[in-house]
Amino acid sequence: MDFRFVHATTSYEKEMAHHLLLSRGLMIDDHVTETINLYVLDECIGTISYDDNVIKMIAVKENHEKENLTGVLLQYVMRLFEVKGIGKYFLFTPLQNAIIFQNLGLKLISQTEHIALFENAWHPIDQTLEKLASSISFFGTKRAGIVMNCNPITLGHLYLIETCAKENDDVIIFLVETNRSVFPFDIRFRLVKEATKHMKNVHILPSTPYIISPATFPTYFLKEVSEASDMFIQLDLTIFKEHFFKVFKLTSRYVGTEPLDLSTAHYNEAMKKIFGSSLHVIERLERNQAVISASKVRELMKNHAYDELKKWVPEATYQFLLSSEGKALFL
Repeated sequence: MDFRFVHATTSYEKEMAHHLLLSRGLMIDDHVTETINLYVLDECIGTISYDDNVIKMIAVKENHEKENLTGVLLQYVMRLFEVKGIGKYFLFTPLQNAIIFQNLGLKLISQTEHIALFENAWHPIDQTLEKLASSISFFGTKRAGIVMNCNPITLGHLYLIETCAKENDDVIIFLVETNRSVFPFDIRFRLVKEATKHMKNVHILPSTPYIISPATFPTYFLKEVSEASDMFIQLDLTIFKEHFFKVFKLTSRYVGTEPLDLSTAHYNEAMKKIFGSSLHVIERLERNQAVISASKVRELMKNHAYDELKKWVPEATYQFLLSSEGKALFL
């Protein structure tokens, strides 16, 4: 069969992809780097999209589904990735299609009742996590995990970490690595390390692509609550439960209450269901009857309220915010 691949740069081609996805009962996600349609003569018989290194929205016309066109589409994108120098990639699929990708040689990371996430064999999840775990000299067996963005680290974050450190032999902070925040990852990492240096049992690690990333939770940074975000929350937390708890031998996960951000509060409620008694919820720290939050710190910074800032952040964050490097983030 003579195939033709068309990169969907026009509204017509994007509509063709959306029409095919909807005809197969699949969700449309506008957050894509590129969409490619597969044609035989003038008939669009398949479509595939990717967002950075995450492959998604794969559909084949019903009367062509026994022709291994999913494999044809996947091979095309894999060749594109090779040209782009992308060695590690992931793939989302509805659960009912998971068997197709297992047969195509991809490795299943985790699945929920709705979706499955696969990866290629290069540096698979447990190998990646085991390498990180081997870099830590643990003090004991009572180990807690905290997932944080720290955009930037506040006294509220510090209170949660200190509480966790007092109650456990070791605390591992998985700092969100995805760079979609005002403060870049390297700065957030540096500030968290400086602010927690008085706690010897606190270990800071990058979150990896397996926590709150375009691969596991692409809607997180949109701060939306929807059917799609619910599915990604379930997937993100299932991955943590199945892989992070196992590899790092965690006994608990800690989180602060969330009275301000609806999407984060929704995420916290899902954690209670998935982690059960392993989840420890700590009341958020307040100042003058107001919850300390990173969004408030960013607001104060935008308004040049430098004296007020000192009441909300650790010294490491405060000194950075006063520096030319810190002020440059808010120009």
